[in-house]
Amino acid sequence: MAVKKDGKAIGLLSPKTVDKFLDMVIANAPILGLCTCPKVDLPTGTYPVVSMAQYKTRGFSNAHNSSGGRQTVATLENMNAADVSYNVKELVLALLIQDSYAEDMESSPEKIAEMFAKAFAKDLSQVLLNGDVDLEPVNPEALTDKEKTLIVLDGLIKQMSEAGNTVSYGDTENTVNKKIIKLVNGCPDDYIANPDSKLFISPTDMNLLWDEASTSKILIKERDGKLYFRSKYELVEIAGLPQNCILFGDISGMLVPLSREVFMETQRYPEARGTKAVLTCRVDCQVHPYINMRMLVAEAEAPEGGA
Repeated sequence: MAVKKDGKAIGLLSPKTVDKFLDMVIANAPILGLCTCPKVDLPTGTYPVVSMAQYKTRGFSNAHNSSGGRQTVATLENMNAADVSYNVKELVLALLIQDSYAEDMESSPEKIAEMFAKAFAKDLSQVLLNGDVDLEPVNPEALTDKEKTLIVLDGLIKQMSEAGNTVSYGDTENTVNKKIIKLVNGCPDDYIANPDSKLFISPTDMNLLWDEASTSKILIKERDGKLYFRSKYELVEIAGLPQNCILFGDISGMLVPLSREVFMETQRYPEARGTKAVLTCRVDCQVHPYINMRMLVAEAEAPEGGA
């Protein structure tokens, strides 16, 4: 419940309100509907990513097939934990709601909450994809709002690169279709046979791909207004993905816990004829070490002049 202090409304949103708000955020961020996105109560903890469970014995064996006999209890060394550890970070979003907007919305709290959810979902998608705690700002003494957002945590692209879950393309892959072929052919059979595998692509590459599909006979087929590679893998357009950064596989191995602890603070700004609202949420992004996905990257340039 909010309280008044120095002309400000400060408070922790109720559990019921938080669940509704987070549901609106997930609905407005397409990537959250595809990855593992639980609502959590603890700031740190572990969460099971079931799709990442590895096939491994639990310490049991048939007595007649093992000289060591049968283990009655599985030891920790023989068990395989598929849980992912997380530690949520604070993400702050500030918006100025002008009186004209509030009047047009008829001062409906639901409409204002929806506007907040859409704005927060857009920022959240950016940091989940392109976040980099080691980001070098253009001007270290004056960080932009985007830079302040991206340095909160390491996103999917950086974690995939650091883990080596990549497939490189060269100069011969000069079309989006050829890049997709190179990426899929460079993935293990498990990814190719997985019915949940999809191709995740930037809006720019998607537009180019539509042009390629309409002018030449490539392996892209249109069905029900969607594009499919080899009539099997759906192409999903994700805003925020850079051009030529294409993902293939099952993105459910990406864990994005959203904390149920959400704060809202508002303050009236008469000179701006509006109200400034600051939303504070907590989120994390952890890519499972055995994620069933690969990312397309450009080949490293050879150094000039030799070694």
